[in-house]
Amino acid sequence: MNTTAISNFILNKIRMSLPTMSDTERTALDAGTVWWDKELLSGNPDWDVLLNTPRPNLNKKEQDFIDNEVNTLCSMANEWVTNHEEKAYPKLAWDFARKNRFLGMIIPEKFGGLEFSAYAQSEILAKISSRSSVLSAMIMVPNSLGPGELLIHYGTDEQRKQYLPGLASGKEIPAFALTSPWAGSDASSIPDIGIICKGEWKGKDVSG
Repeated sequence: MNTTAISNFILNKIRMSLPTMSDTERTALDAGTVWWDKELLSGNPDWDVLLNTPRPNLNKKEQDFIDNEVNTLCSMANEWVTNHEEKAYPKLAWDFARKNRFLGMIIPEKFGGLEFSAYAQSEILAKISSRSSVLSAMIMVPNSLGPGELLIHYGTDEQRKQYLPGLASGKEIPAFALTSPWAGSDASSIPDIGIICKGEWKGKDVSG
């Protein structure tokens, strides 16, 4: 049995064990564009495509933020204390991140955000991740999966003015839902279960 036959046998076994791709997952995969990774995964990459791709650069504001605010935040990070002693992230570091608008890197300046480039966000998160995976995740999610970008592109002017400043400052905490294969995001075909709870908020009846 040659190596190709062995590889095909293993690949078929893996395919049978994986869940089928839903329409939601297919839509997500088809959205957006691809970079040089398409060439790499083709098995016969065109290296000229990579070599001719312009290198991104940080502007002065972005570089200064990394040299100052990011370095200061990294100095506050202590993964051992967070994970094994306090079981929570230090309030001082969290307050510093909020005050310096780490949660609003994607939000335009006119709404109180930093309006950094995708490259700057990548560099910032890479540096924070080298110090604390917990802290980087706390900053990463509002700048990617949170509703900020959706509001920027699809929200009304009233919605942007109401929510974006609070998201940029950390006063408003964004959230998203991982839902079932039949409704919404479809995380690995995991079914969801919901329990409707009734309550009162600011004098009004609410459900959640």
